[in-house]
Amino acid sequence: MTLKEYLHLIPLPNPITAGLSAYKMTTMGKLFFASVLTSMATGQRSPFKVTGDPHKIEILSRAVQSSKRFQDELRRPGATVDSVIRQMDVKNMDAKTFERVFGVKWPI
Repeated sequence: MTLKEYLHLIPLPNPITAGLSAYKMTTMGKLFFASVLTSMATGQRSPFKVTGDPHKIEILSRAVQSSKRFQDELRRPGATVDSVIRQMDVKNMDAKTFERVFGVKWPI
């Protein structure tokens, strides 16, 4: 079997939706994370206003910002392996903090 035949038989999942499909979210949760992904991709502000425990909002904000910085570093023309790994480490630390506080994995 050739690689082309293998890829044709087993479709590769979209990396963004593959992570989200494993989560059971309410409609509002899905809208929120779709909004976060869109605002990260376009650089615009999210239309949602998040209120609640300031500590939890800070953790959510850090996870979103570090994910954005990691994606930006991946796309940056002068990025080095070290700079990408540094941003990935920060993103992973923020994702672990998010998981510890909220009890669910960071989906992006």
